[in-house]
Amino acid sequence: MQIDTQERRMLREAAQRFAEREYSFEVRNRSAALPEGFDLAHWQRYAEMGWLALGLPEDCGGFGDIHDQLALAEALGSMLALEPWLANLGLAAPILAASERPEHRALLSALAEGRMQVALAAWEPGGRYDAFETRTIATSLPNGRIRIDGRKSLVLGGGTAHRLIVSARMSGAPRDPGGIALFLIDINATGVSRRNLPGYDGQPLSMVELSGVEIDASALVAAPDSGWPLLESAIDRATVLACAQAVGAMDLALARTREYLSTRKQFGRVLTSNQVIRHRLVDLYVAIEQSRAITESAAGRLDAARDARIRSVSQAKAFVSQAARRTGEDAVQLHGAIGMTDEYQVGHAYKRLAAFANLFGDAPWHLQRLAALGSA
Repeated sequence: MQIDTQERRMLREAAQRFAEREYSFEVRNRSAALPEGFDLAHWQRYAEMGWLALGLPEDCGGFGDIHDQLALAEALGSMLALEPWLANLGLAAPILAASERPEHRALLSALAEGRMQVALAAWEPGGRYDAFETRTIATSLPNGRIRIDGRKSLVLGGGTAHRLIVSARMSGAPRDPGGIALFLIDINATGVSRRNLPGYDGQPLSMVELSGVEIDASALVAAPDSGWPLLESAIDRATVLACAQAVGAMDLALARTREYLSTRKQFGRVLTSNQVIRHRLVDLYVAIEQSRAITESAAGRLDAARDARIRSVSQAKAFVSQAARRTGEDAVQLHGAIGMTDEYQVGHAYKRLAAFANLFGDAPWHLQRLAALGSA
């Protein structure tokens, strides 16, 4: 387990103050109704507090490490935050940081300042959780440019992104991890169209169409021989951060459930006086602490060799997915019918946890990934 530093404690305290003063449940719900799906003013506050620079390379204005990002991710999870922090800092930023082109890395400075948003468009219709199932095609043209054609689904943060990192196949079969390159494309480029839609938990998503999109060769972020390893590594990193966000949402669900049961009476006694109820609350607490511990362990293995990284990340995601779904369901059940109303916070926590359980692969998918690793 990582030692909790003074900086991390200050980060949590700052996030807690922000949640109390500027991000109440009512404010969050009003933000969700905005065209962007969140309040852009909150995104600027993220930048002012340094949250958009957390985990970025120092030469791009960044500071901190993955465990600092975990602390913030958990705090954002407890707020049920709508802003595309995970899309930008978890998915897109590690790919840009690995680019050898200065103009690509320069975007990280703009991201840290809140002036730029970048989204990863990697998953496709029919591919389910497999980002390597890529039917989007990149074709080299005689004039030295590259043409991109394809469709991308469920792009996190795509609705407000200024740039897209698009995975496209330059060689190989649709389910071949080899031959996948990564390209940086302006959202306003000719041939790019997007359709925004709200996710199950309120987080904004996009469907992206690329039809005859022509780009310069300088848009290449990762060549076909390195595209998939870089993409897979970024997704694993984002998966761990998503687990931390889920832990925060689980903490929120437990806190609201405990508060409710401590005031709700039956036969003249508060419900928490019932031993069965207390046992269920303890079970939820244990599941949350186990989820936190396995997430921290996975974060510590992100820089390990590929097999070790995958084993740790998939073990964490499989465990936390099941714990999150169970926590959300138990919280709603212990609240009764009020738990599913839009006016009550625990119902939103349940939706966030249910959406997380499928994000970047559900528990069965990650168990299959572990099994394939064992037979390799």
